[in-house]
Amino acid sequence: MKTSVYLLSVLVLMVHSLFCRAENWPRWRGPDGNAVSSESPLPQRWGKKENVRWKVRVPGEGFSSPVVWEDRVFLTSAFDGGTRRVVHCLDFPSGRFLWTGEVRHPHPEQTSAMTGHAAPTPATDGRHVVAFFGNAGVVCYDRDGRQLWRHELPEFDSELGLASSPVLGRDRVFLVCDHDGDRFRSFDSFLLALDLKTGKPLWKTDRHKLYRSWSTPILVPTADGGQELVVNGEERLRGYDPETGKELWQVGGMTAWVTPSPVFGRGLIFATSGKDGPTLAVRPGGRGDVTATHVVWQHKRGGPYVCSPVLYGDYLYVHTEQGILSCYEAATGKLQYRERLDGKFIASPVAGDGKVYCTNEDGTTFVVRAGPRFEVLARNALEEYTLASPAISAGRLLLRTERHLYCIGASKD
Repeated sequence: MKTSVYLLSVLVLMVHSLFCRAENWPRWRGPDGNAVSSESPLPQRWGKKENVRWKVRVPGEGFSSPVVWEDRVFLTSAFDGGTRRVVHCLDFPSGRFLWTGEVRHPHPEQTSAMTGHAAPTPATDGRHVVAFFGNAGVVCYDRDGRQLWRHELPEFDSELGLASSPVLGRDRVFLVCDHDGDRFRSFDSFLLALDLKTGKPLWKTDRHKLYRSWSTPILVPTADGGQELVVNGEERLRGYDPETGKELWQVGGMTAWVTPSPVFGRGLIFATSGKDGPTLAVRPGGRGDVTATHVVWQHKRGGPYVCSPVLYGDYLYVHTEQGILSCYEAATGKLQYRERLDGKFIASPVAGDGKVYCTNEDGTTFVVRAGPRFEVLARNALEEYTLASPAISAGRLLLRTERHLYCIGASKD
């Protein structure tokens, strides 16, 4: 009996050690916001009863994506029409709920069917877990569920809800607070930096009363070893100084409503907007309006309204809500293929292990071979309404549907 207990304890420690060594997925769209995992192998085939390591019901409503730090998973939900918002913490190996933190606000912002009151994805650095809850503000917990701080925000006027997710970096929380503009109190959309440890504002940059976007920013390295905070927004892509919030440069060409987040790689920023809008490759840096000097290539049509692109290897993958998947050579913008996947898409694609994963609203994930030739390797159906984008860690995919969180892993891993 003692031997059995000892062996079980050793097995549990080995499993948790595996997850602690895995690549973290700490924010919306992964380690750098580029939605790419370096792990291999990753699952290719699954179903409701095939290669499902665990499945748990997630209480409340929410379309935020899960994030992962070592052996813990964090995601958000809302209750009672958004007056109650929560952060959930789960044990990654088992799917067991560890804790739930709750904040309340009596006047939740207006939402849409594609957002709800828990659309922004939380962010973590392993010690802090930060969530943006619209009118309920920004809240930070430690990994054990103790609330460290909460920062109040003004009440937003947003016809379609809020979806931009917080980004952590340089011991700060960066947050895009774009909205329609309150017709009565008339405060501008703004970009905000908070101290990660205390929640105190470090700077706030007003944008424009009419800025309307749901995009999440990324931190981009500069040639001098610094960083720029890049924000995709109404009509323009902009770069800001993360230390001061000062606008550094801007590039024209975006549409009026912007949801897709930019990605960075191979020295270029890739940004899209729609409906059926542009896709641009832009060099970071410069000062002022650099539209004429820093746009390396662009396609004026075919961009998505909601789905963010993914840069994987030498190629940029862009798919629209109608399922049109386009593959471009990243360096030149040359179109490699344009093919249709079945269904309607709101979730953004992720990639790794030579595969691009595209999940439609019906919960079917198309596994497409990465590279310049179109090949669907698998169609994996969960048959549940799905808007959240997948997360990848420990060789597994985490897929959030309307009611459940699935942990997908090959039968032998």
